[in-house]
Amino acid sequence: MPATLTAPSPDQAAPVDTHAAAAQTSGLAPASGPAQAPGRDRVPSAEENTTPPRRAGLAGRIWAALAAPLLLSVVVQNAANFGFHAVVGRILPPGDYGALGAVLAIMVLLSVPLTALQAAASSLVSSHGWDDDSVRRTLRGTALWSVLAGFAVLAATPLIQDYFRLASAVDAAVLAPFVAVSVALAVARGLLLGDRQVTPVAWTFLLGTAGRLAFGLALVIPFGVTGALVGTLAGEVVALVVALVPIHRRSGLVPGAAALDLRTVAAAGFAVTGLFLFSTVDLLLARHYLPDAETGAYVAAATIGKVVLALPAAAMSVYYPRLVSGWRLERNAGALRTAFVVVSGLAILGGLVVAAVPGLLLKLLYGGNFADAAGLVRLLAVIAALTSIVSVLTYASLARKSLAVVVPWLGAALEIALIARSHGDASAVARGSLMALVPTLLVMVVWEGGAWWRAMRRGVPLPRGRHAAPRAARSSRAGSTRRRAR
Repeated sequence: MPATLTAPSPDQAAPVDTHAAAAQTSGLAPASGPAQAPGRDRVPSAEENTTPPRRAGLAGRIWAALAAPLLLSVVVQNAANFGFHAVVGRILPPGDYGALGAVLAIMVLLSVPLTALQAAASSLVSSHGWDDDSVRRTLRGTALWSVLAGFAVLAATPLIQDYFRLASAVDAAVLAPFVAVSVALAVARGLLLGDRQVTPVAWTFLLGTAGRLAFGLALVIPFGVTGALVGTLAGEVVALVVALVPIHRRSGLVPGAAALDLRTVAAAGFAVTGLFLFSTVDLLLARHYLPDAETGAYVAAATIGKVVLALPAAAMSVYYPRLVSGWRLERNAGALRTAFVVVSGLAILGGLVVAAVPGLLLKLLYGGNFADAAGLVRLLAVIAALTSIVSVLTYASLARKSLAVVVPWLGAALEIALIARSHGDASAVARGSLMALVPTLLVMVVWEGGAWWRAMRRGVPLPRGRHAAPRAARSSRAGSTRRRAR
């Protein structure tokens, strides 16, 4: 199951994460993740500061920013994952499909913090250059910690099996090797993106998805839920092998070993994990509280309703570095406006399409198994579209290192409390998610949106030191222009 989407910024090859998202992984939730560590901004050279770049058209800039190979891999990946769910949803009974959806959601939850590792690995290479010693040290450390994380998850297998009412302990135990492989894969993708190797990363998504389809569909018929989960793990293994091949062939260019920035990992992991919990905890609670048949319907509806966050997640991974530079260098709310237009615009457009034809999508994917879930699909599509606004504002708060990153965590806690209080059916669970979304969205708009607006209105002076060069260069260009006018 594909983990985290990243793509290089057009100005810098620092990692840009897409949380992951479940829309990109199992089709259940958004992902989202940061691309470049705050404080690692690339300071333009004097020549770059004195030569204004040519401005391409809006469509051309967006296409270039998304990085065509990665965008194509996301489209293909999501289409393939839809096909996987369509086939598996028809083969498995509703109760088994609900169990599969819950375990896939856990896989996404466990992989979300890895977005931070990917960001730090990419920042390491883009900042210090590709160095064999640094890469080997990073991969060795990653292998050690991934094995330890896998054993920790394995120890929790009985608890996971009991909470989600899984028929086999193997279904929960699969999470252990999945964590170990996903840790290594996230770091490998980050190293490649830091070295501007975008196409190999796109191939990890494409071939990993092909592996998931091949193994998952071959094993689901004889082994049911266990076979589908083993196939998902096999897809991650294929993606890791594909990522390690170009790393093995790469020769070092810059001497001197560096280390991952753990503070960047921690900050990004906190923000992304909170955002993921806020957007996906309803699915886990649905599995815990609802009967098996209703759980399957909720998973099916969520798979369709939350798919509207797939491409917006990729776009957010591109616009996060712009939010960082927009705040640190210029206090310019234009970066935030552009992120809203592109990211939330894509999500809202997708939500309108899904809300218009939910019955058709359910029939195409699942036949007649979940025909009565059309209303649930509409509601979850609206929730997903509005959640994209919370995503943009969360990344904006991460860009300016604001305490507002705690708001999605508080929203997730409110969502858990509301659903625990009322969970009579699938619609009640979805309504609890919507009731938690409304105050969370309002707080983020007032807190984070207000901070950007006030900073722009006040014309906050630029910081001294490392960011003074761009400011001085702009002043120099302005003075030269005035002298030429005279």
